[in-house]
Amino acid sequence: MEVGSRDEEPAQGGISHFIEHMAFKGTARRDALAIARELDRLGGMANAFTSKETTCFHARTLAEHLHTISDLLTDIFLNPAYDPTEVERERQVILQEISAVEDTPDDLVHVLFGQNYWPEHPMGRPVLGSSESVGALSRQDLVDYLSQRYAPANLVVAAVGQLEHQQIVDLLGASLAELPILPPREARQAPAANPGLVVVPRPCEQVHIAMGAPGPSSTDPDRFAAALLNVILGGNMSSRLFQEVREKRGLAYAVYSYLSSYSDSGVFGVYMGVAPGRSPEALKVVRAELSRLAVEPVDNEELEHAKEHTKGSILLGAENPDSRMYRLARNEFNFGRDVTLEEVVAQIEAVQVGDLTRVAAKCLDPDKLGITVLGPADADGLAKEMAA
Repeated sequence: MEVGSRDEEPAQGGISHFIEHMAFKGTARRDALAIARELDRLGGMANAFTSKETTCFHARTLAEHLHTISDLLTDIFLNPAYDPTEVERERQVILQEISAVEDTPDDLVHVLFGQNYWPEHPMGRPVLGSSESVGALSRQDLVDYLSQRYAPANLVVAAVGQLEHQQIVDLLGASLAELPILPPREARQAPAANPGLVVVPRPCEQVHIAMGAPGPSSTDPDRFAAALLNVILGGNMSSRLFQEVREKRGLAYAVYSYLSSYSDSGVFGVYMGVAPGRSPEALKVVRAELSRLAVEPVDNEELEHAKEHTKGSILLGAENPDSRMYRLARNEFNFGRDVTLEEVVAQIEAVQVGDLTRVAAKCLDPDKLGITVLGPADADGLAKEMAA
């Protein structure tokens, strides 16, 4: 379902995630225990997750149970009971989930980074919502949001395994036809970056640093070059950041880069956890590596290694049914069709050294870099490093 936290109003923060949690808490036909027992009897699994742009209900079971699991999934998706007792019980679970993030600095720093980098945009708000917003949501809020957002135009069904396309159509078509036809939702607006340094003091053992600059969207042709840049910068153990920050200087145990792409925007990010007194030094090293990528061409050997790593990850991932299912759904949302693995590999192979330098100069612009630091940091030292 192409509905996520970025589609929520501020007072609705976390409502998509709340609805996801309620999926397995009972329907008109099954209570929560009946759902759990049915899944256990099938020997399969079912779960759900929420992101900034999507909510997914998924399951895996033996092919012989396709009819049963299809009926179960459509039931929890279309007919949630929202029993008041279950709503209040699950609210407490979600509040504990939010508290768990607050108690996990290497998770919390990413939440804070989003809030600081996109401060006036729903993309900057956490998927879980806040204790205040989740605490204020009523059962009727959930019912209304579901009826206003869960429409056929936002829905994709993806299935892989021992099955035929027409089987899925026959099993799900009549049930999903019950969804109301709603007016198209308002077009999503891309977020504007808010660069700069934000230091959040906290009594931690480490200083946690999240850095980010604008990256390509899910459909940007530069996404392939950006993916290779990510591998070279901090995507594996031989990457520049891992070698410079951890292996050569011993500044961090955990250091990596990542690429998060959305329908209309993206983030090229870096995370590291360092000793409090060495945070300015670590920041200097990372900024130097970012600048080097934008001005100094990557050598051909490094590019070829990144290509092989990326192709291997994609092709091995295709052997996992869950990964294949998610990939089918994402491609349908983004492109309206299946994008074959052969197409993807060809696009990766087509990336040249000059493409990496061009994309690095565009994505890793120091003037667009946002940095959030959580912990007992040397705020003056960090500010001086940023000004250098």
